[in-house]
Amino acid sequence: MCGVALKNKAENDCLSTEKHWSDRWSQKEIKDITFNPNQPMFADLHRLFSRILPKDESLKFLEIGAFPGSYMWYFNKFFGYQVSGLEYVDWCCEQARHLLRVAGVEGNVIHGNLLTYQPHMQWDIVFSMGLIEHFSDTAMVVSKHLKLLRKGGYLVLGIPNHRGFYGSIMRMVDHEKYRVHNRMGYGDMLAALNETGQIEMLEGGYFGRLGFWATGIYQYFKPKGRLLYLLVRGPLWVLERVGRLLPNSKSLSPNIVIIARKLL
Repeated sequence: MCGVALKNKAENDCLSTEKHWSDRWSQKEIKDITFNPNQPMFADLHRLFSRILPKDESLKFLEIGAFPGSYMWYFNKFFGYQVSGLEYVDWCCEQARHLLRVAGVEGNVIHGNLLTYQPHMQWDIVFSMGLIEHFSDTAMVVSKHLKLLRKGGYLVLGIPNHRGFYGSIMRMVDHEKYRVHNRMGYGDMLAALNETGQIEMLEGGYFGRLGFWATGIYQYFKPKGRLLYLLVRGPLWVLERVGRLLPNSKSLSPNIVIIARKLL
């Protein structure tokens, strides 16, 4: 996702900036947003979403922090949702629209700021993956999600599991990325949701098998030469394959996800 820029008091709650995300994404060339949801890094989330969320072509879906559009494509293709995305950085909006068109998805990408956006409607599913952990006041950001969600609708929130050794690796190899994360845990997410007083928990926990892609370690070693990269990549690749045999857990799963319904 690209960044969400804030104004006035809320600026102090944001750990990243619009420039940070614009610079980060400008370094990557993305040509395709489609993926196989049964691949090991996503399969557990795919099973979770398929078990809890309805499949209904009449439902309207909004992703907050939508660049590059992969989740919009996924929920349109596998759940039939009418998909929209809210994104702050203007060029990220344009690029997401292009990528969705190439992928054959009719999606609406809205250029706007989550904390100042005044919606003309409410959605049936509001989703963000890797966004709320960029704010120190998590309950405030969750409440902004809920403003966009109709009563009875589904709220889906995901964050990377940066507690423990995942965060330790990131701190060593990509301190800039490390410092813009709250590094919150599952309990922190629950507390933020409960503070809103508007939700009914459906399911939540740690999901995904052992994987190092989100720590920044591969990006750190790749520019340092092919030999060094392979010396690091090889053992980690073996660990990731062994990790596929292990269950989801607080220690090894790379994702924390909660699915809830809005009561009020």
